[in-house]
Amino acid sequence: MARQTAKRQNIDRPAIQARLADALKFLEAAQLYVEDDSVSSWKVAGSNAVNAGIAASDAICGLVLGEYSRGADHKDALALLQEATQPDTAPRRHLTALLADKSGYQYGTAGVRQDAAKALVEHAAKLVAEAERRSKR
Repeated sequence: MARQTAKRQNIDRPAIQARLADALKFLEAAQLYVEDDSVSSWKVAGSNAVNAGIAASDAICGLVLGEYSRGADHKDALALLQEATQPDTAPRRHLTALLADKSGYQYGTAGVRQDAAKALVEHAAKLVAEAERRSKR
């Protein structure tokens, strides 16, 4: 049985499917806004990409481990994702890239660029695709 701590929480199949649905919608919004020609649109795209990646990571961890990260420290989420996807390190790399830019895209405008937002959308798309692939097993 999956362990439950302050940093990890059990998750059932309906909640996993809800997180995957969230990931898909966040990614859809990110893809829509990333092609616009304004900093505010790129900010929305990047922020939604971050949310898509987090939701996809939750779904992956739930599908594999039956739990997801609930801690405030992103290192816990990264460690749990690595546990769920080992030996593959790509999902952790994608989530690391998303979390590295989270504050800039969700709370500020410094450094918000279209090319950087597009890179975040690509990272999110790869995590969402991995979550979808695992949900079909």
